[in-house]
Amino acid sequence: MSSFTPPRQWSLRAQVRWSVCLLVATLAVGGGEWLARHDANLARQDAGNQQLQVAHDMAERLSQEMAARARDVQLLSELDELRQFTDADAARRALERLKATLSSYAWLGITDREGTVLAATDGVLVGQSIATRPVFLNGIQGLWTGDVHEAALLAKLAPHPPGESVKFVDVAAPLRGPDGTVRGALALHLSWEWAEQLRQSVLRPRGAARSLQLMIVDARGQMLLPAAKGIPNPVLQLPRIAALGERWGVETWSDGQEALTSVSESRPLGDFTGFGWRVVARDTQAAAATSVQAARPEAYGWALGAGALAALVACWVIGRVVAPVEQLARSLRPPGSPAQGGGPRSQRRSDVQQIAAAVTRLQATVKERDDSMGQLADKARRDPLTGVWNRGYLPDMTESLRVALADGTSEACVLCVDLDGFKEVNDRYGHAAGDEVLVQVARRLRQAARAGDPVFRLGGDEFMLLLTCPLGEAAGLARSIAGRVLAELQRPMSYRTLSNLRITASVGGAVWSNPAEPLADTIAHADEALYAAKHSGRGMFRLYAGMPAAVAQGTPPRLQA
Repeated sequence: MSSFTPPRQWSLRAQVRWSVCLLVATLAVGGGEWLARHDANLARQDAGNQQLQVAHDMAERLSQEMAARARDVQLLSELDELRQFTDADAARRALERLKATLSSYAWLGITDREGTVLAATDGVLVGQSIATRPVFLNGIQGLWTGDVHEAALLAKLAPHPPGESVKFVDVAAPLRGPDGTVRGALALHLSWEWAEQLRQSVLRPRGAARSLQLMIVDARGQMLLPAAKGIPNPVLQLPRIAALGERWGVETWSDGQEALTSVSESRPLGDFTGFGWRVVARDTQAAAATSVQAARPEAYGWALGAGALAALVACWVIGRVVAPVEQLARSLRPPGSPAQGGGPRSQRRSDVQQIAAAVTRLQATVKERDDSMGQLADKARRDPLTGVWNRGYLPDMTESLRVALADGTSEACVLCVDLDGFKEVNDRYGHAAGDEVLVQVARRLRQAARAGDPVFRLGGDEFMLLLTCPLGEAAGLARSIAGRVLAELQRPMSYRTLSNLRITASVGGAVWSNPAEPLADTIAHADEALYAAKHSGRGMFRLYAGMPAAVAQGTPPRLQA
């Protein structure tokens, strides 16, 4: 304790250096945490989007393959050798040719009108009745696809691993004679092993991580294709699957593990009406690898390394900066006074007093620099979100316009713009999306306006443009600029992954030609025209054309389109 020098006895150089080091360390820790969270968020978004794309690709492949199988059966049912059935061997050969094109075709057969199998691949079930099976009952009526089900008649005939059930997907179509009457049905059993082959074809070309799992669940949330066979598989409850929709997120599964999870639905395509299948992608390692904890070591390493370098540079700079101040303090110290750290405390503090006096003189010099005041004033008159002018700039702009209009050769026009449907953007996508829409609206208003025409944000989703032109041209200019504004705002806007945000706007205008009248009255007239435009339908423009004298006498204002 006796060897420790209290901070008030340290030299100015030491005090500043320790203070800066403490500040740099604090900023480095804070910066490291921010960087870790930022990097983790970016990594998770990237991993989630990639995983969702894989799930979407498989869902699309499921729909495409089912649509293709339905198309095969439809075309096969129109072959003359099957429609005009006379030769069982010829029919069987035609069926086996189709079966040979795809290894997942388990069985194809044709029946008579009573459901008795007349011909089939490999002769399986020939002579037996499938009249009570859905594949016949539905196929006799029209082209039909059936959801995944366990095999009934083919369970003992189809090869499958011991202890595992045989599952099929059915496709069927009626066989019609030359006169159009139904003579029987064409039935197809597609082995569900096809889904496993499809899953592998989706994963292999992408070089997906071994930790990525793809599963298929039906509309009730039952597992149709588990992540792995022969072992217990974790599940995700149907409400959570439905909540994800066509998105990704981090979910806690039945095994208690958090996993990056994506869901994509297999939708109807062509003759395939859809079963409500959902492809669920799961990756526990991706969730851990993109967590804040995983990003912290590298982020903190960079932040602390940069902080240490900054501290070293700061200490060197401080030594160079403080040296003249210390020299000044020594030169201001009275002759015979003790050096810093010796003598009574009041004498030890004299250096600080001398430095404070020097700082006071420096402050007097700094206060003379008033250029920053103009920047602050300009900042106070601009909308912080969009960068356009706010109401604080209106008084200055009013005076400038009044001077310009005083010679009687010019006039001005006020355009009030109000967004239609902006509340739905906030409610559906959040206020961050709404803020981005306002920023894009302000940018488009500046593009629609002429160079030098000020654009204002009055508050919320309300904007205003002030236009100046030669006398008598304001009405035409207002219609031209309003048309450009409406056209610009009709184009879709984007936010993050959303690229088709659409809003419209209503525009009301009024002409200011008499500088003796308050600009506020003209803005009020433009608001009246805006109110009329909004009640005429979205994306409309109205120009106020009523004379102030007529309005004062109670005559309703006139509005022009």
